[in-house]
Amino acid sequence: MKRETDTPPAAGAERGVTPHLLRIDVLRAVAILSVFLLHWFGQAYGTDHLNWNGLLRDPVSAPSTSFIAFFPLSFGWMGVPLFFVISGFCIHASALKNNELRVGRFFWRRFWRIYPPYLAALIFAIFISQTDITTADGQGQLWSHLLLIHNFRADWIFALNGVFWSLAVEAQLYLLYPLLWQLRVRWGIAGALKLTLLLSVVGRVLCAVFLTRWDQELSGPMWTSPLFLWFDWTLGAFLAERYLAGAIAFPKGAFLRWIAFVVLVISTFAKPTAIFTFSLASVFFALAAESYLRREKAVGVVERWLVPLGLCSYSFYLIHYPLVRIIAEALRSTGNFDNPALLICTAPVGAITIGLISFVAYSIVERGSIALGRRLFTLRGGAAR
Repeated sequence: MKRETDTPPAAGAERGVTPHLLRIDVLRAVAILSVFLLHWFGQAYGTDHLNWNGLLRDPVSAPSTSFIAFFPLSFGWMGVPLFFVISGFCIHASALKNNELRVGRFFWRRFWRIYPPYLAALIFAIFISQTDITTADGQGQLWSHLLLIHNFRADWIFALNGVFWSLAVEAQLYLLYPLLWQLRVRWGIAGALKLTLLLSVVGRVLCAVFLTRWDQELSGPMWTSPLFLWFDWTLGAFLAERYLAGAIAFPKGAFLRWIAFVVLVISTFAKPTAIFTFSLASVFFALAAESYLRREKAVGVVERWLVPLGLCSYSFYLIHYPLVRIIAEALRSTGNFDNPALLICTAPVGAITIGLISFVAYSIVERGSIALGRRLFTLRGGAAR
């Protein structure tokens, strides 16, 4: 069975170059490894961040000295904005192949690519969390997650599985894609990018000024609004359009990338700037991704080893959060890994275990769902349209 992929044709594919960009899967692998390491780090120490002391991060709040040593792992959250950039890149590039957006077909393919694996992971999460879906709260959790609207309410957003919030945002960004396409037709992809940037900046500033309690973490429905994160996704679409046209999306040179990286790291330590941290990470990854995708050097051995992980990164993302806790607790139960630093060092065990489970899930659930969607689309006459 041929694998359906959202990976766009490489520049020059019409001249016989292999259309699948292996480097997209490498980037997916980097993203999922980053998120995994963040959650493994948090499981080891009971927290994955430094607390706020007023408007600044407080190093004294670190639970131990070794926590500071492994603190770079706390930046694993950056894998999520990287996923958003990759998603925008791949989906827009796929639509650009025909220079038109077939809305019905687009949503049909998105459903069968995303929802059945998500539904299977949701059932698993309900079972693992022992959520009673017969209660009013359980019903709310169930239906909000089934409808992918759980990012709109604080007591739903991180329930069942802490990573599901981004799936809701992703689905909502799919709903916005036809609008983005029309904005592109009218003002060009650069104009659409500027509009989404304006929405993001203005929205974040207004929330920071009028709706934010500065004595609490910056998390919750306001900060996971699809309108705030539309810019991050559109960055990927902008990069895809420039890439496929053979044009440069961003200024060349590593200096700008390093500036973006330094600025985003600094932003995480002060609350007033932290409201922009997620999108700063997206900007950094858009710059880095363009440089990486345009490399003339052939894909190396390490990159090829990462490709299978990139292929199953969606399944890995869906199921890793509860499995990190289960595997870490199993390792602790041996009595050999009570020290958090030692448990951190067992991260490869967790990654390999979850990776193998994820690849099986990808092979059976993801690919099976895609194949079923294709068959049903053909039966309903979709192929003719």
